[in-house]
Amino acid sequence: MMKTMGVIARDERQLTLIYSSNTRVGRHTLSYLTGLDEKYLAIDLAKTKVSDTQWAEIAASLGVKIGDLVDKRELDLSTESTAEFGSNDWLKIIQKNDSVISRPIAIKGKRTKQIDNPPEIMEFFEVDSAGLEQSPSNGTDPDIERTTENENFIEKEK
Repeated sequence: MMKTMGVIARDERQLTLIYSSNTRVGRHTLSYLTGLDEKYLAIDLAKTKVSDTQWAEIAASLGVKIGDLVDKRELDLSTESTAEFGSNDWLKIIQKNDSVISRPIAIKGKRTKQIDNPPEIMEFFEVDSAGLEQSPSNGTDPDIERTTENENFIEKEK
């Protein structure tokens, strides 16, 4: 039996992840969350239905059309045949096939984001990733300024 989810809670203290356990990105994104000591609500589309109204709300908060949430590669349809699809057509597809939502949706407070790459979920927690995003490979120099105060460090001889 499918459960149906109520209105989407927008809580600054809790992340909501809407994902499909039938997708690789969905499973991997969830695995990042399970390793954190943070409050989250995971909604697996394979087990819980999200209402059409909520899908409309999610799409609006992402600034996209409902059809843009769907991974068209998961469909046995040509792009031409979906060109005329309206919101109701896309909602029917989403409700019948959870794996078309191949990119999980993260909601925390006012922020909503469709996750392309599982580690992106960490941005919602402002997790201190020890300068991982400051990598010389992406053209940014690491921040190596002292961030502690009143501690004695041994200065290296110049």
